Amino acid sequence: MGSVESKNLREAFVIFAVAEAEVAEADSHHLAGAWSDLVVGEQPKGLVESYLLSGDGVWRVISVWDDADSLDRALGEEDSHPANAVFDAAGIDCRHTSMHVIGHLIPTDLRNHQ
Repeated sequence: MGSVESKNLREAFVIFAVAEAEVAEADSHHLAGAWSDLVVGEQPKGLVESYLLSGDGVWRVISVWDDADSLDRALGEEDSHPANAVFDAAGIDCRHTSMHVIGHLIPTDLRNHQ
């Protein structure tokens, strides 16, 4: 792979996206149920992996995408983005942020298990 400077960052690396919202405990079951539906449903093109996290009243959907275009496409289609599906099920608006993944570390002892 060439140097980072020689590539457009939009094309060079995968995208790490975070959607988050404060969720009342009474609404948390909606998110968990929507996540279960999402896991067995059709996945959007370009989605590498996604996680549902909660702690201190804040819920997050963290996803890794092949590229920015895949993320943009999914965000434009309400039903295809994992965060939209999960938070919409609870009627909650979420905040979206995304970043380019510049580095990635897999501990040496785990590399042989993949």
